[in-house]
Amino acid sequence: MTTYVAVFALVLAYVALLAAYVALRTLAKLRRATTVLAKGARGPEANASLIEATHRNTERTEVIAEEIADLRGLVADGLKNRKESGAAAVTGALRNVALVRYDAFGEMSGRISFSLALLDEHGDGVTLSAIAGPGDTRVYAKAVADGKGEHELSPEEQQAVASALAKRRSLLTRKAG
Repeated sequence: MTTYVAVFALVLAYVALLAAYVALRTLAKLRRATTVLAKGARGPEANASLIEATHRNTERTEVIAEEIADLRGLVADGLKNRKESGAAAVTGALRNVALVRYDAFGEMSGRISFSLALLDEHGDGVTLSAIAGPGDTRVYAKAVADGKGEHELSPEEQQAVASALAKRRSLLTRKAG
């Protein structure tokens, strides 16, 4: 019977030794994993634990969320004030636009050349003209001040400026009415 007890003790010791080996291997894997997590830290926060870093980032996220909420409020107030004051409060906006399409050369058809007038509420802005020829297309820009070109405007550019100014006048009479 003592031999059975001795064999049983020997088997039990072997099982305990295997369990200890498995536990040490698991512990080694966990240490390697935490080392990999800790390698990413740099600077003054290098010794912080993962939980501390997560907590710190959560606090930063909350601060940023509050700042975003404040900015949304400012934008909403700005939009509300803009609606209340009307569209006339925006000065310098190029909101009077007119496009004139034409055939620059007799041999080309399809009205692929154009003159575009972009003017603000004072008639200041720019005209853009694209003249499509058989081999190339040329683009010209001319400044416009008070509805008149700073350089001589082509008839198509003059027509575009006049159309844009007419749109401005129709907007003004609509607002006044």
